Amino acid sequence: MRKVVSALVLLTLIAGLAGCGQDNKEPELNSLSVNKTGEITHHIVGKTDQSYYRIETADLESFAASRVEEYCTDKGEGSVTLNAVEEKDGSISMDFGYASAEDYSGFNHRILYVGSLETAAQDGYELEAVPLVSVDGQAVEIGYIDDWEKKRLVILETKSGESMLVNLPGKTLYTNQSAHSGQSVTLVGKKSVKISNQEEEGARALSYIIYE
Repeated sequence: MRKVVSALVLLTLIAGLAGCGQDNKEPELNSLSVNKTGEITHHIVGKTDQSYYRIETADLESFAASRVEEYCTDKGEGSVTLNAVEEKDGSISMDFGYASAEDYSGFNHRILYVGSLETAAQDGYELEAVPLVSVDGQAVEIGYIDDWEKKRLVILETKSGESMLVNLPGKTLYTNQSAHSGQSVTLVGKKSVKISNQEEEGARALSYIIYE
């Protein structure tokens, strides 16, 4: 039973659902960074002391490395990399690298899309149904956005209670409206967006970020 519990705890942390900071301090956010060539970096942080189990850094690193190896055996060397595992003051941080958004999706079992507005529509995403807002707070319909082939889009799936800071390789233009979704979506500077999923427990939601 202990092994089963520990495996579930480790899977939860790797999925980015246990993000938290030290007591009495501003929590450190999990983050997802997209670079200009489409590669993804995922930074995860969580506490070593969970409700029923203490995570040992060596066990976590070994478990994560085995998952990476298993995935790369199937999808190709370098599809996912475990770049760092560190423990400090009761918190563990992990850094994963992904060759593509598809690899992030496959490894974490959640949606991540990175592409142009044009290709997203071709790939079946119903963007017309997404209420958008510009960085200056103006409601925008997708059909009124010009140059779809030049505008880039991130679609990210999050779970209830999860927060994620998304770092972009370009300037944020539009996001989905918080008032029409189960998320709080806020701008952080010109190239980052904070997503806080406030859906009821067990629910998932998609966030949309358009940038150039």
